[in-house]
Amino acid sequence: MSEKNFWVLLRTSLKDMKMYRVENRVMKGMPDVHYIKDGKSGWIELKYMKDWPRSRMSIGLKLNQSLWLKEYDEHKGQCWVLLRVGRDFVGLIHGRDAKRLFERPSRQDFFNLLSYKKLGNMKKEDWEELQSILTAS
Repeated sequence: MSEKNFWVLLRTSLKDMKMYRVENRVMKGMPDVHYIKDGKSGWIELKYMKDWPRSRMSIGLKLNQSLWLKEYDEHKGQCWVLLRVGRDFVGLIHGRDAKRLFERPSRQDFFNLLSYKKLGNMKKEDWEELQSILTAS
């Protein structure tokens, strides 16, 4: 799997949401995906790792990405980092915590940042729960 394949999985699993993959070469740090459902919209920065890091949680989030997410959150916009590790884990972290994520937290601190987590393969009801978090007020 790759980040591109993760995007395809996300798009096909959250069919009730309209999702757009965004490649913006002008605005550094802008997230990968914009979504909307029933008037509720937001941004998702996708991250994929083949394996868990050995020590601190370095997921590849760049400084400009963490700053974009923090600023968007400060203006009351919904934004997230969605991480998949291999086929074993999906985790969702709110954009307001992106700077802490960028600073490579310990595994324990990483798990404390999660708004949603699922170990193992995602089932239909897991995708529905994730969607409800993404579209909550």
